[in-house]
Amino acid sequence: MKKIITILTFLVTLNGFSQTNNTNIKLKQKYISLKGYKALFGKSLTKEDSLLFVIHKSDTLIPFPDDNTQLKGVKVKYVEKDSVFLDIYEDIVFKKYFYNQKSSTSHLKMRYWKDEIKIYFANNIDAEVKSALTKFANYLNKEVDSLKISYTDTISHSNFIIYNFNSKDDKKYDERIKDFYNDYYISWKGNQRIYDCKLQLNSNYYKDKSDFISATKILFLKSLGHLNFTDLLPKESYLSSHYSNTKEFTEKDLEILKYHYSYGICKGTDLKTFQEQHKRAKQVLKETGMPYYIIQTY
Repeated sequence: MKKIITILTFLVTLNGFSQTNNTNIKLKQKYISLKGYKALFGKSLTKEDSLLFVIHKSDTLIPFPDDNTQLKGVKVKYVEKDSVFLDIYEDIVFKKYFYNQKSSTSHLKMRYWKDEIKIYFANNIDAEVKSALTKFANYLNKEVDSLKISYTDTISHSNFIIYNFNSKDDKKYDERIKDFYNDYYISWKGNQRIYDCKLQLNSNYYKDKSDFISATKILFLKSLGHLNFTDLLPKESYLSSHYSNTKEFTEKDLEILKYHYSYGICKGTDLKTFQEQHKRAKQVLKETGMPYYIIQTY
């Protein structure tokens, strides 16, 4: 099993001077935090390395290796978002305001699909519902980077099963989901990557098929990141907790999902870590103008 280490760090270019033949030559060197270096390269520093330490704004830095082949992963520039967007995102992913109201600290972590989603539709799925869900999934697959969705007719090859459970005669694919509920159950690894989902549908509560189709799309969207509803979005939005009989997948819903699957943010974090990383990134951008990077190593 590949293990991911997600590190939010920044590379600082510091100016220095070297004296050769009594001539000052201006040098530029990129540095990485000591903590980030150890996490990335998984090795202790030598005495010779310690001679290269630089203290910069209370951080201990070490020259970033010129040979980037040591780094097994991808370095992605930090994606900056304004505070309004981040507030909405934090509520959707971490239930920020739900936990605050309960005077509790959120232990929820950002969950996402890394591997390809392979959908299996059970035989009892209505053809019109199946067609609408497939069209929606194909749209997301096209629009959202790093989200990969395909389909299979072989259940053993799938990791995402969608089925109807309208009566006891229907096959139930996960007993952990309550009977006759529209709901899903996902499984994830220690790195917060989702690897399995059972999505259960029940049409008995819907007189209008269009309402049922809308509800299934919303449920599918939530299963892509264990997402939650928020009061901070307009009532028409799929991810809004406000009631509306005209729900639609809005541009803001798409922006949130794109951001969730962007590698310009750290993956698998909790709310506190997520906020600290953004605070640090914005501070670096403001004070130095230097790029801030997410380094995803595997």
